[in-house]
Amino acid sequence: MAKRHRKPHKTAMEAATRALEKAEREQCIVIYAAAALALSRGWGRGKKAILSVFETTMAVWHECTLTDDKSMLRMCEDETGIEVQCGDGKSWHDIAYLNRTLSGRSMTFAQWTYMRQQQIRWIAPQIVACFLLTLHRKYRFGFDRCARFYSQIDAVRADYNEDPKKMLEQCRQEVEINIYDVITNSEYGRRET
Repeated sequence: MAKRHRKPHKTAMEAATRALEKAEREQCIVIYAAAALALSRGWGRGKKAILSVFETTMAVWHECTLTDDKSMLRMCEDETGIEVQCGDGKSWHDIAYLNRTLSGRSMTFAQWTYMRQQQIRWIAPQIVACFLLTLHRKYRFGFDRCARFYSQIDAVRADYNEDPKKMLEQCRQEVEINIYDVITNSEYGRRET
Protein backbone atom coordinates (compact mmCIF):
# COMPACT_ATOMS: atom_id res chain seq x y z
CA MET A 1 0.00 0.00 0.00
CA ALA A 2 1.41 3.36 -1.02
CA LYS A 3 1.99 6.01 1.58
CA ARG A 4 -0.37 8.92 1.52
CA HIS A 5 1.21 12.29 1.26
CA ARG A 6 -0.23 14.47 3.94
CA LYS A 7 0.02 18.19 4.11
CA PRO A 8 2.44 19.35 6.77
CA HIS A 9 0.77 20.02 10.08
CA LYS A 10 0.21 23.72 10.61
CA THR A 11 0.93 24.89 14.07
CA ALA A 12 -1.21 27.46 15.80
CA MET A 13 1.70 29.90 15.62
CA GLU A 14 2.05 29.45 11.85
CA ALA A 15 -1.67 29.93 11.37
CA ALA A 16 -1.69 33.01 13.60
CA THR A 17 1.29 34.48 11.74
CA ARG A 18 -0.36 33.91 8.36
CA ALA A 19 -3.60 35.47 9.58
CA LEU A 20 -1.65 38.47 10.87
CA GLU A 21 0.18 38.92 7.56
CA LYS A 22 -3.09 38.69 5.60
CA ALA A 23 -4.74 41.24 7.90
CA GLU A 24 -1.73 43.55 7.54
CA ARG A 25 -2.00 43.49 3.73
CA GLU A 26 -5.76 44.11 3.80
CA GLN A 27 -5.57 46.90 6.37
CA CYS A 28 -2.74 48.61 4.49
CA ILE A 29 -4.88 48.65 1.35
CA VAL A 30 -7.96 49.86 3.23
CA ILE A 31 -6.22 52.60 5.25
CA TYR A 32 -3.99 53.87 2.43
CA ALA A 33 -6.95 53.98 0.03
CA ALA A 34 -9.10 55.72 2.65
CA ALA A 35 -6.28 58.18 3.34
CA ALA A 36 -5.85 58.94 -0.37
CA LEU A 37 -9.58 59.53 -0.81
CA ALA A 38 -9.76 61.63 2.37
CA LEU A 39 -6.77 63.74 1.32
CA SER A 40 -8.32 64.27 -2.11
CA ARG A 41 -11.89 64.92 -1.01
CA GLY A 42 -11.38 66.68 2.29
CA TRP A 43 -8.09 68.49 1.78
CA GLY A 44 -7.97 69.09 -1.98
CA ARG A 45 -4.69 67.21 -2.40
CA GLY A 46 -3.79 65.91 -5.84
CA LYS A 47 -2.01 62.76 -6.89
CA LYS A 48 1.48 64.20 -6.50
CA ALA A 49 0.84 65.51 -2.98
CA ILE A 50 -0.81 62.25 -1.90
CA LEU A 51 2.11 60.20 -3.20
CA SER A 52 4.44 62.53 -1.29
CA VAL A 53 2.49 61.83 1.90
CA PHE A 54 2.72 58.10 1.17
CA GLU A 55 6.46 58.36 0.65
CA THR A 56 6.78 60.11 4.01
CA THR A 57 4.74 57.35 5.70
CA MET A 58 7.27 54.85 4.35
CA ALA A 59 10.10 56.88 5.92
CA VAL A 60 8.21 57.06 9.23
CA TRP A 61 7.67 53.28 9.16
CA HIS A 62 11.36 52.77 8.46
CA GLU A 63 12.25 54.99 11.39
CA CYS A 64 9.99 52.93 13.64
CA THR A 65 11.66 49.67 12.54
CA LEU A 66 15.08 50.95 13.55
CA THR A 67 14.32 50.51 17.24
CA ASP A 68 12.58 47.96 19.41
CA ASP A 69 12.00 50.61 22.05
CA LYS A 70 9.06 52.37 20.38
CA SER A 71 5.94 51.29 18.57
CA MET A 72 4.26 53.48 15.97
CA LEU A 73 1.56 54.23 18.53
CA ARG A 74 4.15 55.48 21.01
CA MET A 75 5.91 57.59 18.37
CA CYS A 76 2.60 59.18 17.37
CA GLU A 77 1.61 59.96 20.94
CA ASP A 78 5.07 61.26 21.86
CA GLU A 79 5.09 63.74 18.98
CA THR A 80 1.43 64.66 18.55
CA GLY A 81 -0.04 64.04 21.99
CA ILE A 82 -2.69 61.83 20.35
CA GLU A 83 -3.28 58.31 21.65
CA VAL A 84 -4.69 56.09 18.94
CA GLN A 85 -6.65 53.10 20.26
CA CYS A 86 -8.23 50.07 18.63
CA GLY A 87 -11.81 50.86 19.58
CA ASP A 88 -12.29 48.65 22.63
CA GLY A 89 -11.13 51.23 25.17
CA LYS A 90 -7.81 49.50 25.78
CA SER A 91 -4.64 51.57 25.66
CA TRP A 92 -1.47 50.49 23.93
CA HIS A 93 0.24 51.54 27.18
CA ASP A 94 -1.08 48.35 28.81
CA ILE A 95 -0.04 45.92 26.06
CA ALA A 96 3.47 44.50 26.30
CA TYR A 97 4.21 44.10 22.58
CA LEU A 98 3.20 47.73 21.94
CA ASN A 99 4.86 49.14 25.05
CA ARG A 100 8.37 47.77 25.43
CA THR A 101 8.61 49.03 29.01
CA LEU A 102 6.21 46.25 30.04
CA SER A 103 8.17 43.46 28.37
CA GLY A 104 11.50 42.05 29.34
CA ARG A 105 10.72 38.45 30.05
CA SER A 106 10.75 35.53 27.66
CA MET A 107 7.45 34.33 26.27
CA THR A 108 6.32 30.78 25.82
CA PHE A 109 5.22 29.43 22.45
CA ALA A 110 1.60 29.72 23.54
CA GLN A 111 2.13 33.34 24.60
CA TRP A 112 3.72 34.16 21.23
CA THR A 113 0.76 32.58 19.45
CA TYR A 114 -1.73 34.51 21.58
CA MET A 115 0.20 37.74 20.93
CA ARG A 116 0.06 37.17 17.16
CA GLN A 117 -3.69 36.63 17.37
CA GLN A 118 -4.16 39.83 19.39
CA GLN A 119 -1.93 41.93 17.13
CA ILE A 120 -4.55 41.84 14.38
CA ARG A 121 -6.73 44.28 16.31
CA TRP A 122 -3.88 46.79 16.47
CA ILE A 123 -2.91 46.83 12.77
CA ALA A 124 -5.30 49.59 11.66
CA PRO A 125 -4.52 51.83 14.67
CA GLN A 126 -0.81 51.58 13.92
CA ILE A 127 -1.28 52.51 10.26
CA VAL A 128 -3.55 55.42 11.23
CA ALA A 129 -0.96 56.53 13.82
CA CYS A 130 1.66 56.53 11.05
CA PHE A 131 -0.54 58.80 8.92
CA LEU A 132 -1.22 61.17 11.82
CA LEU A 133 2.48 61.39 12.62
CA THR A 134 3.28 61.94 8.93
CA LEU A 135 0.73 64.74 8.59
CA HIS A 136 1.96 66.30 11.83
CA ARG A 137 5.55 66.31 10.57
CA LYS A 138 4.82 67.25 6.97
CA TYR A 139 2.02 69.80 7.38
CA ARG A 140 2.12 70.58 11.12
CA PHE A 141 -1.27 69.01 11.70
CA GLY A 142 -2.30 69.47 15.32
CA PHE A 143 -5.01 67.71 17.29
CA ASP A 144 -7.97 69.32 15.48
CA ARG A 145 -6.79 68.61 11.95
CA CYS A 146 -5.61 65.10 12.90
CA ALA A 147 -9.03 64.39 14.44
CA ARG A 148 -10.74 65.68 11.29
CA PHE A 149 -8.52 63.54 9.06
CA TYR A 150 -9.10 60.49 11.26
CA SER A 151 -12.88 60.92 11.05
CA GLN A 152 -12.62 61.30 7.26
CA ILE A 153 -10.68 58.03 7.02
CA ASP A 154 -13.32 56.31 9.14
CA ALA A 155 -16.10 57.70 6.95
CA VAL A 156 -14.42 56.46 3.76
CA ARG A 157 -13.83 53.04 5.30
CA ALA A 158 -17.52 52.87 6.26
CA ASP A 159 -18.68 54.07 2.81
CA TYR A 160 -16.95 51.08 1.19
CA ASN A 161 -17.60 48.65 4.04
CA GLU A 162 -13.82 48.26 4.37
CA ASP A 163 -13.81 46.23 1.15
CA PRO A 164 -10.20 46.32 -0.15
CA LYS A 165 -11.20 45.57 -3.77
CA LYS A 166 -13.81 48.34 -3.91
CA MET A 167 -11.44 50.79 -2.25
CA LEU A 168 -8.57 49.92 -4.63
CA GLU A 169 -10.84 50.52 -7.60
CA GLN A 170 -12.26 53.78 -6.26
CA CYS A 171 -8.77 55.06 -5.58
CA ARG A 172 -7.66 54.17 -9.12
CA GLN A 173 -10.66 55.95 -10.61
CA GLU A 174 -10.83 59.00 -8.38
CA VAL A 175 -7.21 59.75 -7.50
CA GLU A 176 -5.42 57.75 -10.22
CA ILE A 177 -3.28 55.91 -7.67
CA ASN A 178 -2.90 52.15 -7.48
CA ILE A 179 -2.65 51.59 -3.73
CA TYR A 180 -1.50 48.01 -4.19
CA ASP A 181 1.56 49.25 -6.08
CA VAL A 182 2.20 51.87 -3.41
CA ILE A 183 2.22 49.47 -0.49
CA THR A 184 4.20 46.75 -2.26
CA ASN A 185 6.88 49.03 -3.67
CA SER A 186 8.02 52.08 -1.72
CA GLU A 187 9.80 53.40 -4.83
CA TYR A 188 6.39 53.81 -6.57
CA GLY A 189 5.86 57.29 -5.19
CA ARG A 190 9.22 58.51 -6.49
CA ARG A 191 8.59 57.16 -10.01
CA GLU A 192 5.14 58.70 -10.30
CA THR A 193 5.94 62.22 -9.13
